[in-house]
Amino acid sequence: MDEVQLPGGQQIEERRGRERRRVERRRDGRRAEDRAHRRGYQLWAAGWAIIASIVVLYLFLLGLNTFSPGQAPVATAIILVLAVAWVVHAWRRLLAGGQVDRPDRERRGF
Repeated sequence: MDEVQLPGGQQIEERRGRERRRVERRRDGRRAEDRAHRRGYQLWAAGWAIIASIVVLYLFLLGLNTFSPGQAPVATAIILVLAVAWVVHAWRRLLAGGQVDRPDRERRGF
């Protein structure tokens, strides 16, 4: 092993050997279970975004007086159920710790 010179003139033996890591650690990509978890999370997020956009579109068309809720009672009931489900989902997510998952914040440096 090599010796290392310290600033005070003292010499110590180098304890580190060869590089223990592989050349490229992420060469194999993510594990299959990580990819499946991420894919499931993205599908749920896309589903909630679609639900929210349907509710917003309904409210927009209602605001333009395109129709009245009495003309389409089934659609109004479905939109009401979707809106309540989305609000419950958003409320639970806020109570769980915010809008962004902790690993996302740590990865981006927040």
